[in-house]
Amino acid sequence: MRRAICFLIALLASVGAAYSHNPDTSYARCLVTDDHVELRLTYDVFTLLKIVDLDADHDGRLTREELRAGTPAIQRFLRDHVRLEIDGQLVDLGEGLDAVWPKGAPDTIAAPEWHAAESLIVFPFRRTVASPPHDIALTFTFFRELGAQHTVLGVFDHRGQTQEVTFTDGEPDYLYDVTYVAEPTSRETILTALRRFLVLGINHILFGYDHICFLLALLVAVSRLKELVKIITSFTVAHSVTLILAALKIITLPQRLVECGVALTIVYVAAENLWRKNITHRWTLTFFFGLIHGFGFATVLAGMELPREAIVRCLLSFNVGVEIAQLGIVLAAMPVLSLLAKAGYAAGTRLVVSICVGLFGLGWFVDRVFRLGFMPF
Repeated sequence: MRRAICFLIALLASVGAAYSHNPDTSYARCLVTDDHVELRLTYDVFTLLKIVDLDADHDGRLTREELRAGTPAIQRFLRDHVRLEIDGQLVDLGEGLDAVWPKGAPDTIAAPEWHAAESLIVFPFRRTVASPPHDIALTFTFFRELGAQHTVLGVFDHRGQTQEVTFTDGEPDYLYDVTYVAEPTSRETILTALRRFLVLGINHILFGYDHICFLLALLVAVSRLKELVKIITSFTVAHSVTLILAALKIITLPQRLVECGVALTIVYVAAENLWRKNITHRWTLTFFFGLIHGFGFATVLAGMELPREAIVRCLLSFNVGVEIAQLGIVLAAMPVLSLLAKAGYAAGTRLVVSICVGLFGLGWFVDRVFRLGFMPF
């Protein structure tokens, strides 16, 4: 039992690290026309609070008035940390337009919703150009302020043709060749987008402690490889279906409802580990739960406004990244679990891991239902 507890502590340490370094995600859409370049920068409230103290009265609620008051400071920050080059010339972002309040959101956004997709606020800038641009370069220099794990999901849009780009601390800039990327059959363009979203999918799992906990709850109860393959396969198929349906907006669910559902899947699987020894049915249960997790994966790309053809391509790549990360976790955990089983600690490990993961899921569920805000990611 002591060894099982030590193993659990190591697992929770890795989960805690994922929590403390969970990357924020923002969005950038660059629309290029013959007479102007429009840049739409999108952030959730949680990220904006790192830029300026929007909640002026510190009551845990953001109002439209507070956003209007804080917009000039946010625009100054973005002008200082987002570099725009047109045809090799460094220019300012242009006219700063009014910030766009989240569509469908109430007049106030409570603190527990500050991290959610429903709290995304858009800051548009429009730069007039004298002639059609040939290339556009974007560079983001705010990773020290927003965090080294911050990710910007970007889209360049010119005459209906799009180029998807991911900006990170390691790759903070991108040169968009208007003429070159407008060719939809460009093999290099497609491969670049696929690689970037593959990495994004891997990071989403490795830094997403909810999915890691769900996998741990599944793994500690499985002793046969055949059963594990069935479980992982059913989970993959299920979340792939809802991931694409949600991203294409064929089926949409409120993020709060999805997060509550994900939390309950963790609670149920952990609880079932305590009272059931025969889990041959688990692959069917995991398929149903995978449908719920797919909606959660879709929120990662919520602010990109990709056209349908780009969404399908990027989501498939993102999904492959998710599977690579899941497989990595499985391959890392299974040898350790096998050793514990041979040493006679399988039952103790299953008990301790299931209880702790179940309590985590329950805490997350309560937090989301009552909007307490103590588990912000």
